Amino acid sequence: MSSIKIEFSGGGVFRARLLEDAAPKTCATIKARLPFEYQFYHSIVSGQALVCLPPDLTVERENQYVAGIPPGALSFLVADEPVLVPDEIYIAYGIFISRGLTVDMKQPVNVFAQIDEGLDELAVCCRRVLMQGAEIITFSLAVD
Repeated sequence: MSSIKIEFSGGGVFRARLLEDAAPKTCATIKARLPFEYQFYHSIVSGQALVCLPPDLTVERENQYVAGIPPGALSFLVADEPVLVPDEIYIAYGIFISRGLTVDMKQPVNVFAQIDEGLDELAVCCRRVLMQGAEIITFSLAVD
């Protein structure tokens, strides 16, 4: 089982296990693109999560959820042309419900990785982004 390292530029490093059985295409795309970094900011409508709009990364729909997304989940919202929703990567740290610009305000996301340890520290880092503004987060392959 592969894992990725997630490092906040303001401090905080986490390990997320890739859910390769549940989201094989998304995980393969993410792994092929590593390492990468994007500027994340706090979600406005989806709850306790950070979000980025990756300009150079897209995936197909698979393993999709709207609710029941646990803290520590990494998910990918696939662009939806009819409602003008861009590709987005989310890092959930608390109550997170994927919402989009659809009629019912539900936009499924591909859940592709899970941070299992350090969730309290993850929440601290994510709240720092909420209070202090956007932060660069780097993704790389975790080395055992």
